[in-house]
Amino acid sequence: MSSLPDRIRTAINLQLAIENAATYLSPIGKCSSKAIKAWRKTNPGEEEWAWGHEGSDHDDDDEDYYGRGNDNSSDFSTDEDVETEIMDNLRAMQSNYKTVASGKLADLSFHLTITRTGCELDGELSGLESKKGLETNRRLRRWYDAGDVSGYGDVKSQQTKIDSAVRHAREIPAKDFGVSNEFINEVETIWAQSSFFPTHVRAEPYKIHLYGPGGKFIAHRDTPETDLVGTFLVGLGDTAKTRENNENGAFVVNDHSNFTYHTANLGSWIAFYPDVEHAVQEIANGYRAVIAFKIFRIHREPPELPVDSAMHHKMKNLLAQVEKPYGILLKHSYSAGTLDLSGFDAALCAAAREDGGDVKVLPVVIRWKREGSGYPGSGQANVYPLTDTHVNAVLAHVQTTTKEQRRPDKTSYYVHNHQKPKVYIDLRGTDAEWIHSYGSTWIPFFSPNFEESMISLKETKRDGNSHAGNEARPYRADSIYLSYAVVVLPVTRGAKRTASSSGIGDSNSEEEYTENDNVDS
Repeated sequence: MSSLPDRIRTAINLQLAIENAATYLSPIGKCSSKAIKAWRKTNPGEEEWAWGHEGSDHDDDDEDYYGRGNDNSSDFSTDEDVETEIMDNLRAMQSNYKTVASGKLADLSFHLTITRTGCELDGELSGLESKKGLETNRRLRRWYDAGDVSGYGDVKSQQTKIDSAVRHAREIPAKDFGVSNEFINEVETIWAQSSFFPTHVRAEPYKIHLYGPGGKFIAHRDTPETDLVGTFLVGLGDTAKTRENNENGAFVVNDHSNFTYHTANLGSWIAFYPDVEHAVQEIANGYRAVIAFKIFRIHREPPELPVDSAMHHKMKNLLAQVEKPYGILLKHSYSAGTLDLSGFDAALCAAAREDGGDVKVLPVVIRWKREGSGYPGSGQANVYPLTDTHVNAVLAHVQTTTKEQRRPDKTSYYVHNHQKPKVYIDLRGTDAEWIHSYGSTWIPFFSPNFEESMISLKETKRDGNSHAGNEARPYRADSIYLSYAVVVLPVTRGAKRTASSSGIGDSNSEEEYTENDNVDS
């Protein structure tokens, strides 16, 4: 699996490679939608110019700005047309694939055993218990008082820290409580029946999370790990009132800017993919408790495939209209070494494979560069590969040289053009050789989800949301989120798109924004 970042490499090393990828690697393509979105963020309220058409310096009579000649037989004549038509349709299809689901258990009475001193319990929890009753509040307070103080994972430093400004909570670890196998099976069944993919999963009790007066957890995503595909929370009781007096509950989920609020009433449940952002609003008084389960993929032979045949057919026909090569940035983020995708991403990849192209699932870093002229067409979002070969090359360069050695000659071309010298990576003889074959070309990348997924360095430093996970595991690279893309190459090599015509590699920028989910987190 040398083409993907190694799971065994430390998270700290992988973080270092991510931070330096755009400095020392050459891009393989760009995503116009990312660049447009980034320009909108930095120029709010300003008039938008046509991207690569009106106001472009490129002549339509030539092989155009996007690398497609006028004799192109595709249904779409330019990348912008593809972005408009194909991505609009893919965005609509995404709504058929849930990222969050919630409900109530069919039987609100289940058996729970807690052996922790001060929290002892061995019996049925009854759904008939008053939601706001004194009995519930006493039980939750007793558990809270006896729980461990919860930490959070600082993704940037790869340390588990305790800071009540980030997370103010208590917890009971899995070794101190237990539920029946029947209850675990019910959790697995609910996941499978809630329009998630994969459906063949294993639920593992993780912790009981407890929040009391002053309790909160800022917006964060659960720390990834190999084969982790979801989080499943079951309510154990909720008497909490938030400072905003939100009657809908203190737990808030940000499903791509669609915010939903949830209580922890006994028997209530909520499930979501691990990269979905969520938070606990500050509690003014009262308590809330949930059991958290980690949901892991069960690998099967043959591999499980999305089963919506009608949607699969539509998606396959849609992708068939896109000229190869192309790349699509995926909806979800994944851990290093991921080969199996979730939800909409899995359906998209399956449809692309049936279209007859050579399909690669590729970890990537995206760097937005804003040119000094400031109009939307003057910026670009370059896409850099982050295969294991690339990670090794960047780390070897950074770790074996000093800052002085990495600083180019002041008289060189790179300094004159405000660039740093790129690391040449010879991929011949490796399983990433296809990137070498396209070394003099560029691949257009599209993003059905670009509205919410552009991450600015300034924003991550300011609000800190990307700094937090539920835990840190610095010695495992799979605890770092990576952005991924499906790249579809022609089986028979066609005409190449030249890097010079796309402007990739230009670095005369005033500001830079990086998207990989841990670049500044």
